[in-house]
Amino acid sequence: MFIYGWEWRGDPLQCTCVTLFFFFLSWLLIKIIFWKPPKLIIRESGQGHSWFGTDFIDKPTYCNNCKELFVTGHSCDSCGVYSCSEERCIDQADEEIACKSLFLSQKKQMKHHWIRGNLPLCKECVTCGDFCGREPKLMDIRCVWCQVVCHDDCSKPITSCDLGKYQKWILPPTSITLKSIWVKGVRKQVVRDITTPSYPWQPLLVLANRKSGNNQGQSVLQIFRHLLNPAQVVDICEVPPEAALDICRLSPTTQYLVLVCGGDGTVGWVLGAIDKMKLQTRPLVCVLPLGTGNDFARSCGWGSGYAEEDMSDILWDISRAQTIEHDRWSVNIRNYGYFGIKRPMKTLIMNCYFSIGCDAAVVLNFHKNREENPSLFKNRLLNKAWYLGYGTKDVFESVCHKLNERIAIELDGRAIELPELEGIVLLNIGSWSSGCDMWAGSGLEELPNKQSPSDGLIEVCGLYSSLHVGRLQVGLADPCRLGQAKTVRIVVKSGFVPAQCDGEPWDQSPCIISVSAHTPALIMRREEVS
Repeated sequence: MFIYGWEWRGDPLQCTCVTLFFFFLSWLLIKIIFWKPPKLIIRESGQGHSWFGTDFIDKPTYCNNCKELFVTGHSCDSCGVYSCSEERCIDQADEEIACKSLFLSQKKQMKHHWIRGNLPLCKECVTCGDFCGREPKLMDIRCVWCQVVCHDDCSKPITSCDLGKYQKWILPPTSITLKSIWVKGVRKQVVRDITTPSYPWQPLLVLANRKSGNNQGQSVLQIFRHLLNPAQVVDICEVPPEAALDICRLSPTTQYLVLVCGGDGTVGWVLGAIDKMKLQTRPLVCVLPLGTGNDFARSCGWGSGYAEEDMSDILWDISRAQTIEHDRWSVNIRNYGYFGIKRPMKTLIMNCYFSIGCDAAVVLNFHKNREENPSLFKNRLLNKAWYLGYGTKDVFESVCHKLNERIAIELDGRAIELPELEGIVLLNIGSWSSGCDMWAGSGLEELPNKQSPSDGLIEVCGLYSSLHVGRLQVGLADPCRLGQAKTVRIVVKSGFVPAQCDGEPWDQSPCIISVSAHTPALIMRREEVS
């Protein structure tokens, strides 16, 4: 029997191949038919508090059960209830003190949810206007939703809770409808529907990477869970950003604000997830920088790093931020095949910069050593010291010496003659290598054109050596400006060369790299403080 020139002989090899092919085809069809978008799993309110252990040294803290002062204990990261280390107090708090309800029936009125004691300093009573919590004991009450406080002997507000000054950013528990699903044999609650409130509303979705920074990600998660609905504050180390963004899909006409708490890699991860979700209304993205370099946050005005500022000030800055269309770029890498066999094309999305050569070699050395010894790379300042050390090492080794002889580059189809270089950098933003404005350089030379993340152009610069990189970072040198373009083509002719895209490095074999425009992102840019 012949099938399109293929003779069926019925031998064991052909039978095995056909069987494997049909198994693969069946698996693929099942995946396509039964695929569902990821869902955000909600913790049920009857499961007690979400405890985390810590030391409370910076302020006097009292147990909500035994009312005794303690130093080492536990706190609920949703409602702010405190407990000492006694198991009896933790169990009684779970049974007797209700946690913050992530969802409520739409038929119910939104009432105040009062928690006793451990109030913020200098907080005025909503009834009499005098300061609360003035004595060293567990006293006075606080609403976990609107954050108002009241004396124990004052009359409590009898009106419904309006969610306070952050009302427009909070996902009201009365707007959430849940449904049950089975996940690996366990019944879970997920958000089925979201009802839009009657007041002006632009909910804030917080996506934080708790591993970013000096363990700052965990504290940021706790702060926002106290201020907002914990359902809209997601740790993307536990829940993929696609599942968190499913909330946006449930309100297709509402434009969400997405606050990304992390470094440049976390920002790229979330922007990629937004692309995958194909949302009807694209969310606005702002950044709370928790990484090492934080170049994306710097270029958008959000600063070089989170310095434990008051979160109210950050939310105020978000409310005043301007929206821009931020350029993004597709980096297509077509590796040369062997023996005439084509290798699959690799596609990356560049939000900040792409480089090949000495700059990427430093990032690659840092990345390899961080994977081998992660405990040595947990401090932002120490990480920068490691970068300095690897850069100094490359000054003497010059692993990318005469890179210009191993690569060729075209800008908008025009071949560029390269001087003797050790690195090429493609810039999308005005911040590179922890805040250096490479395109502007020392400021002594007149720029051919200004740089903008929204002009549809990518800036291409050359690096003479790792020493040149160091001089650029302190403003004592200018880059080798090769030009601006809408498309860039780089040919790696021979050997392996270090490459990196937005801080993710690798060793690149001979290939053709094509860079072209990708779908822009809606980014919120903080206004300059006058």
